Amino acid sequence: MTITSKAGSFAAGLLLVAALTSCGRDQADKGPDSPPVPEISTGLPSAGPSSGASTAPGGSTSSATGKPGGTAAPSQNPPRPGTGQGPAKTSSVPGAPANPCGTPPAGRTQDGRAHQRIVFPALGTHQWPDAEVTMRACATSGLPVAYQLQNGGRGDGCWTSALTNGTVRASVVPLTCEVTATQAGNAAFAPAQPVVVTWTVNKLAVKIGWLGSADTLVYSPSNPVVTLQARVTAMHPLPRLVIYADANGACTLVQVPRNIGGTGGAAITFDVRVALTDPGGQGGSCDLRVTVDSNHIANGSHDDRHYVVRR
Repeated sequence: MTITSKAGSFAAGLLLVAALTSCGRDQADKGPDSPPVPEISTGLPSAGPSSGASTAPGGSTSSATGKPGGTAAPSQNPPRPGTGQGPAKTSSVPGAPANPCGTPPAGRTQDGRAHQRIVFPALGTHQWPDAEVTMRACATSGLPVAYQLQNGGRGDGCWTSALTNGTVRASVVPLTCEVTATQAGNAAFAPAQPVVVTWTVNKLAVKIGWLGSADTLVYSPSNPVVTLQARVTAMHPLPRLVIYADANGACTLVQVPRNIGGTGGAAITFDVRVALTDPGGQGGSCDLRVTVDSNHIANGSHDDRHYVVRR
């Protein structure tokens, strides 16, 4: 009995070893089409790749240490506005319009509104008929600018037409008129400091003068009349103007135009005919003056010329 029991136990052990060996061989012999053996979950997150990176499905790979699921940890030093991802800031005041004439000044008022300033280009000094001007002031806030004329454009050297869309015309020259630009502000911007500029329109400056450099006139008994020339000029087309002339000495005026201008030209040359008197053997002299008269829109001038008269 004792021998039989030991033999049986030995045989049973051999059968167990053979069964285990067959089981391992069966698992290794399974092909790629065999169903996978389900893994047993431990309830703990699986370890990531050795580099420490993890990628969530559909997410991007980050070299930073991630949270479970592949979400990158937030940076401790976020980028400054305008230097990182996303659009840069364009205005310090939400909803502020674009600035057509520069950036608003820094800082805010006590009520929290941003500062603004007015840029008002000079209006300059002009001559008639350049008597119309368009105001081109702007505010750094982008808000519209209003204008106020000295005395409302109704006196004290400032007589103008009505101000329409920033454009005004001088009604009387000469004109010197102060124009004030203002901007009252709104919920986002405080009122701007008013800016005052001066607009000036003078009468047209007209210059007249004798032409030529000769200073001697020759008397001829057969033809004692000589023709001289004078010229009138201005920076703008000449209006209708009155001409005067005077002669003293051994000469008298024969022909002088009464009026010139009004034809669109800014330079007009005209003739002055002068009759010489026999100076005799001692010779004589002739003093001539030509004048363009002033009027309500032009400042005239005159020119004198001294001639020696001889035979």
